[in-house]
Amino acid sequence: MGATSVKSRILDLLADVVVDNTAIGQFATDAAKEIINVLPLEILWTMSQTVPDNNNGGASVTSARILSVTRNGYTAREIPSSDKARYEEDSGSIYVATNKSPVYYKQAGNVYVMPKEADETTCLVEVVQYPIIVFNDDLQNYADSSTNIGGPDEIEHLIVMKTAIKARLSELNEFQDDTEEHNLKMADLQLLQREYEGALATFIASYSRPTQQREEQ
Repeated sequence: MGATSVKSRILDLLADVVVDNTAIGQFATDAAKEIINVLPLEILWTMSQTVPDNNNGGASVTSARILSVTRNGYTAREIPSSDKARYEEDSGSIYVATNKSPVYYKQAGNVYVMPKEADETTCLVEVVQYPIIVFNDDLQNYADSSTNIGGPDEIEHLIVMKTAIKARLSELNEFQDDTEEHNLKMADLQLLQREYEGALATFIASYSRPTQQREEQ
């Protein structure tokens, strides 16, 4: 286990953990997803990648947060997949998608952009992938780009803190018959929750300020 593994960083916060390694990995994976889902676009663009929808073949997006969908530089708006027929070019509908007013829909793990476009460089879905994390992963050294967290270093710390919260919360059930130990773990949990909420709020607020103001600091 590396010195900067997820588990070792949790132990720096909690001193001890009784949940198993598989659970720690699942907690970390869930924590990363929850954090990605609440972070603003001003942060997430540094972690994003684009997936093309080539000739309406569908852009595969199975486990990711969608940031934007564009066609030839125009933002596409989402429509229900059940209503896609009225947006087709030959539908005769007043709602038909156009070059300057494209739409997209999600279906069976894919994102489809309308109107169709054969050039794979023009219909792009910008996403942030949800990483799959195991207990001995070093968050700074993902080799697989599909699970690379990337972005500011603060995100790693938030994931570790949130994982520790989930681990401590899970442990409470194991110590219901031991009042003293249960109370100690509850105190740990409450402290971690306050620290996490403060760190998350501060991190998001730092990206809400004007760019020039951040650069001057």
